[in-house]
Amino acid sequence: MDWIEEKIEQLRISLKEKSLVKALVCYLCIGMAGVLTLCWITRNLCQAWVEVISRRYQESMILHSAGAVKWYVCESAGGREELLLNLANFLEQYCLYLYSLLCFCLVGTLFLEKKIKPAINAVAQGIKYINLGDYGHEVAWSSQDEMGLLCREMEQMRKALLKGKRNQWRQQEEQRKINAAFAHDIRTPLTVIRGYTEFLQKYIPQGKVSEEMLLDKLAAIHEQEERLLRFSATMSTIQKIEKWEISGNWHRVSELIGQMESVIEGISQNAEKVITLHTQVVEQKLLVDKNLLIEVFENLLSNAVRYACKHICVQVVLHGTELTVFVRDDGPGFSDRALRSGMDTYFSEEENSGDHFGIGLSISRMLCENHGGSLTLQNSVEQGAICAAVLAVGTEGEGGNNRREDFCFVGNS
Repeated sequence: MDWIEEKIEQLRISLKEKSLVKALVCYLCIGMAGVLTLCWITRNLCQAWVEVISRRYQESMILHSAGAVKWYVCESAGGREELLLNLANFLEQYCLYLYSLLCFCLVGTLFLEKKIKPAINAVAQGIKYINLGDYGHEVAWSSQDEMGLLCREMEQMRKALLKGKRNQWRQQEEQRKINAAFAHDIRTPLTVIRGYTEFLQKYIPQGKVSEEMLLDKLAAIHEQEERLLRFSATMSTIQKIEKWEISGNWHRVSELIGQMESVIEGISQNAEKVITLHTQVVEQKLLVDKNLLIEVFENLLSNAVRYACKHICVQVVLHGTELTVFVRDDGPGFSDRALRSGMDTYFSEEENSGDHFGIGLSISRMLCENHGGSLTLQNSVEQGAICAAVLAVGTEGEGGNNRREDFCFVGNS
């Protein structure tokens, strides 16, 4: 019995893993085998039935035929025997059609219950939870058939929706932090402007403000005004980045490296730093938003130029579908505070900095995440800081082994 149960379980698992067409064919084959077996048994029973009745009324049994159909009629039999004889004749002649009809109904029901309904129920349940706003309910159906593929695609869609919702929640939280930081930061220049304005309104009519003092106060007001304008520009930049729509196109690696070399050349003109670019990426086509990549690279390189002592090293690596750009400088490295909060908006290592609002790394992080990647900060074992920007890209390898040579720019001295 254990052997039979084991074989039945193996058959059940095999039918579950087969495609819908193959599973339906298997169900039909098993059903038709059962139909033929039942037909053989039924006809034997009917023939035995007729034989028993014929022995009792042998003298009055008359064989009738109409083409291929033959049946017996007992002229002297009673009503009950005649009914049984007619039933036996009917079953013997038409049992194949009856069993086939029952087989199709049974196979259809089993196929629907075993192969279709569980997957449909899983998808319907998943959609129900999604409509209720619960994106954590997994769409689980482990079959390898087409319905299993449908469930896996549904599960991927659920994960994508969950990821999108998390990004949306994170962006909303970041927006609240940005608004709070903006409200906090504009308070100081507004307070300064208000104080100087009240001072001038009070003492100018009294003639207590000299021309030199007036110019000093106006210069201070103008400085705070410029600071407010920079805050406003920062907010506009952040909103622009948040609305950035990813536009991926196929670009050759050499084209992307060439764009990065142009950025290095432009930045190195005003920086007394040595900037080197290394890459060993095989020449191929990548599906990437080139403008986004260059924007991230410019921000990271500008940040490195600011803190580097003499040298900046850029390395481009492709691993699978992840394009990583490492930017390492030989400066003092990130402080513990910068490692924790360096990618927050308005973060700055410099207290009371008027020119740097800490949005470069924050923008780079947002862009990387919008491109399916991430931005990480760490310190080099030797010296300096390392920024690693990861972008999810599509690959179209051409089997070539061409490598880009190292590229170096030396800033003006």
